[in-house]
Amino acid sequence: MTSNLEQIVADEMSRWNIGGVSVALVDDQRVVYAAGFGEARRDSVFRVGSVSKLFNAIAVMQQVEAGKLDLDAPLPAEALPLNPFPDQPAVTLRLALCHRSGLQRETPVGGYFDDSQPGLAATVASVRPCVLATRPGAKTRYSNIAPSIAGWMVERAAGLSFEDYQRRRVLDPLGLADSAWTLARAPRERIIASRMRVADGHGGWRRRPAPLFDLGTIPAGNLFSTVDDLGRFASALLAGGGGMIKAETLREMWRTQFAVENPPAFGLGFIVGQWRGRRMMSHNGAMYGYSSHLALLPEEKLAAVVLANEDLVNGRTRHIAEAGLAQLLEEKRGGKPPAAEKFPPPPDLAALAGDYESQSFWARLEAGEGQLTGEISGQRVVLTPAGGLNFAAHSRLDDATPVTFARAGGGFTMGPQQFEPAPAGRRALPPEWRAFCGSYGPDFIPLIVSERRGHLYAMTENMLDYRLTPANRNVCGLPAGMYADEQAVFLTEADGRPRAVNFANMHLARRTST
Repeated sequence: MTSNLEQIVADEMSRWNIGGVSVALVDDQRVVYAAGFGEARRDSVFRVGSVSKLFNAIAVMQQVEAGKLDLDAPLPAEALPLNPFPDQPAVTLRLALCHRSGLQRETPVGGYFDDSQPGLAATVASVRPCVLATRPGAKTRYSNIAPSIAGWMVERAAGLSFEDYQRRRVLDPLGLADSAWTLARAPRERIIASRMRVADGHGGWRRRPAPLFDLGTIPAGNLFSTVDDLGRFASALLAGGGGMIKAETLREMWRTQFAVENPPAFGLGFIVGQWRGRRMMSHNGAMYGYSSHLALLPEEKLAAVVLANEDLVNGRTRHIAEAGLAQLLEEKRGGKPPAAEKFPPPPDLAALAGDYESQSFWARLEAGEGQLTGEISGQRVVLTPAGGLNFAAHSRLDDATPVTFARAGGGFTMGPQQFEPAPAGRRALPPEWRAFCGSYGPDFIPLIVSERRGHLYAMTENMLDYRLTPANRNVCGLPAGMYADEQAVFLTEADGRPRAVNFANMHLARRTST
């Protein structure tokens, strides 16, 4: 089994320029395989990003079981933005844990663009002058501050700092000696070095060492850990909570809380989904030069953990994790998974090439060697044939994401995005808006505003260009995606030159150079 998985890991590292990967496979109460590859060792310590949210959700539910927190009680006003909705619908812990709170994604202080390390209390306090982005309960919008407020509520209920609470009630009882919630308590000598691809402001990338500091949104993404520790955490979950919480509490956490039209669906902390006809609980993470994936098959009592020291390769960590699960199933249940079917490219493959635009992104595709290759909003993508006009998208972010073309010369769908051929001869962007182009914010995670085919785009978190839709002279709406329903407000001098942008409530000063 391991030789097949090890070849898959080696191929992924080579193809996507990943320096180090650690993997653990879990069969019920045993870590049956664990190893490090490339720059990583089995005991290398990684930042696990949003996998932290699972530990946070466990802590919340412990306090719910103790009767000190109520999932459906309104959260205190001092921890929330202003509520602009006439009937004042309440924000609750349940909504915070399943990303239906209506809160913005990040915070003015302590968010993903802020390296000042203000701590959890100051980070939570900074949301008070903001406004809820959407009506509580109305739609799924991923947020880092919402679960952080939930972690802050644990502090209040338990009378302990979040870090001390986690150590006493989660990490120590499970024997997770190599895990820590802050840099000060992490085993520094074993934290694997990582690199980031940073947008250069000219459509390309430069590589630099990833910064190392504590987020203000600690409960949402600051955990340091190893694959063995996360494997033991997975075993506790597969045992019905492993003494951390009651089995019935875990069942509620694994229940889809609100129906959604497009995945992902969320339980309390967990992403709830299906994989090869089996129920899967999972979460991924991305954190300044690190990518992670934890996936569990509860009925089969199997789990996989993958950690990488490369920024935003979550499609690849997911691919490795699911390959590990497939091999565990093959070994435990017998039989082999169906072989991947090879499809010929459509005869008019070249007619599918060209420039496209969706409500959020741009795309440029070229035909060659039986597949389509190109870029989607700055990320390299490979579209492999999947029968007819269907393809599977592979990128740093995607793993076999379905893509369907309407017809040759028409558009295509990719998830909720509907791409149409980019019209020729569009007028140039007016100079008043073109003046906004440039770089804003920290050098390690700049917000890059650029023009493409008469539209403004903002490269966010070194990930993707998102289209900006002007609402007035200085305000642009943000589209479906990471910062859906939020705004970019350009702050200008008297002559119209921008000096900063308030991007989704974060003040980012204009940079003099990229």
